[in-house]
Amino acid sequence: MLPLAIALLTLAAEPKETDSTFANLKPLTEALARAEKVTLFEGLPHQFHEKDRLEAEFKAKKTITHHGFPFYADPLPLKADEAKALRTLAASEKSYQAWAGYKKCGGFHPDYLVEVSVGKESYRMLVCFGCHEVKLFGPKSEVYVDMSDEGLHGLEEALKGRRKSRPKE
Repeated sequence: MLPLAIALLTLAAEPKETDSTFANLKPLTEALARAEKVTLFEGLPHQFHEKDRLEAEFKAKKTITHHGFPFYADPLPLKADEAKALRTLAASEKSYQAWAGYKKCGGFHPDYLVEVSVGKESYRMLVCFGCHEVKLFGPKSEVYVDMSDEGLHGLEEALKGRRKSRPKE
């Protein structure tokens, strides 16, 4: 019961507001281009639209939290070419555009977390297909951006069929 209570408190607290200064993008994409290892995690059900499913998943499955959002603890398998495609998309400035503000979709909810390692440093890309937004985090900077049409299409192609743990709607 205690892990569920902690998980729900984590969701109830608003995550720290991510900086949307578009100039922060370049250092992150440059680091992502040098990624040595790519790991993919699946996000849990939506915190507002799927509250019952979310609570059930917290009870039934092992989860982790990054930047205030829950993900299934077991990474999704990636073949070398799939990891390369994700790294290429994440590292391309053409995948993003300046954040246009809050959408009326129930709030940012990452469907996936792409985590890359560059030496001993980790970079994380949280992808929300509902509002077409991405939050990128590195050890020294962060940025909240919208996906460009090119980035959205590329990420949808790279991640389609990757849903493993999250219950079907």
